[in-house]
Amino acid sequence: MSPDSPVRSQDSAEAREVRFESDAARLAEINLTYAHAIAAEVSRKLPHVLERKEIQGWAELGLVEAAQSFDPLRGIQFKTFAYYRIKGAIFDGLRKMGWPSRGQYQKLRFEMSANEYLKDVSSVTPPAASGEQQLQDLQNVTANVMSCYMLSLEAMPQEPVDHNQVSAEDKVLRDQQEKNLRLSLSQLPERNRRILQLFYFHDLTLEEIGKQLGLSKSWVCRLHAKSLELLRTRLSEFQRTS
Repeated sequence: MSPDSPVRSQDSAEAREVRFESDAARLAEINLTYAHAIAAEVSRKLPHVLERKEIQGWAELGLVEAAQSFDPLRGIQFKTFAYYRIKGAIFDGLRKMGWPSRGQYQKLRFEMSANEYLKDVSSVTPPAASGEQQLQDLQNVTANVMSCYMLSLEAMPQEPVDHNQVSAEDKVLRDQQEKNLRLSLSQLPERNRRILQLFYFHDLTLEEIGKQLGLSKSWVCRLHAKSLELLRTRLSEFQRTS
């Protein structure tokens, strides 16, 4: 039988698949305590009526998914890669069971949206080649997370302004920031703007947005990250000219 025969190739592919599944199972097993620690971290912010075992179950699901999609050749540590997927699985579980309430969801909105962005960054961004590039990448990520925060804040119902607590200068500055954000958002390409609007202002998940736009969730995740980057660039331009 030739080494290149279809039977030999099929056996080799099956062997690789078994080995991959074994490696993923081992990764998940040795990091189970880590997933439970993340579940405990999130649990501390939630009402005690929620069962910790249920939250741990969602964390374990995220851990397994992370182990199955992890690529060690990218040069990123598994725990870094898995962290955002574990938290994302917990947030997905909370949404599917109809929790949190509107008020509680507003408190978690930024963390949930920032987690989606950072999950995508840890998936597609290769390690930087130099210390200078690493610093630049970190600054960009931080700025994009700040855009995420501003959108999350803008999407929340506005509290009445206490003029005894907020100075006139602070009020003018906040109004200008809100104006710049709305203008920046309006100048984004239509698809990028729509994704941000649906995600932050209409409470759709990235998966739900994908179904509405006819795109895969992974592609919408990348578009979400790219849209935050475009928004950050536009905001920076407004800040330089204001």
